[in-house]
Amino acid sequence: MRFLPSRVLAAGLAALAVAACSDSEADAPEATPTPALLADRVAALPYDGLPIDGLFIGEADAPIVIEMFEDFGCPHCLDFTADIEPHLLENYVEPGDVRLQYRFYPLRQLTANAAIAAWCASEQDRFWPYHTELFVAQAHANDGSGPPLTEVFDTPALSALAEELGLDTASFESCVTSDEVIEVITSDLRTATELNLPGTPSFLINGEFLADVPETREGWTELLDGLLDE
Repeated sequence: MRFLPSRVLAAGLAALAVAACSDSEADAPEATPTPALLADRVAALPYDGLPIDGLFIGEADAPIVIEMFEDFGCPHCLDFTADIEPHLLENYVEPGDVRLQYRFYPLRQLTANAAIAAWCASEQDRFWPYHTELFVAQAHANDGSGPPLTEVFDTPALSALAEELGLDTASFESCVTSDEVIEVITSDLRTATELNLPGTPSFLINGEFLADVPETREGWTELLDGLLDE
């Protein structure tokens, strides 16, 4: 696997001053669970039985599509994945009302490597399990109960994770050195920059930027139920 060239990250890095995902205590909600608990909740994400197509999860004809611009090293993305995503999956994706799409918004070189690997996992229909393990690894790294992200998002660890999840390793290694994956990540970065997305996670709902992102499950319920009632 090669590292993502710095020129590919130029668009995203230009926006880092306003788009950085902060993990400071001042920015964290008081009720945020500990990273160890986050890891358990992410590992238990209810994907079984849901329709999965690459970076999408949910019915193709769902009336609401939520595009999630995330960075695998972003603590706020981890919080969303552990708390809000299970709520969306169980109450909106499973009934066919919502389809989720993951979009890549890596804010630094290290997490760009994870994005490359995750997209290549999607080429073998294993994106969501790979996505889960990357966020579990972040939770353990944040807590100090696992290796730091500089190790788990490095080349050998990302390749080992692909093998652990049963991917065809030859195809995976070919993918992560391809021009196609660079174009995919670049395209998402370009989109995020053009939309002036304020940080990670950021969301589009049916193609429209969600300026006021709900912070709770109840807030997401109110938002989505309102859209479904229109």
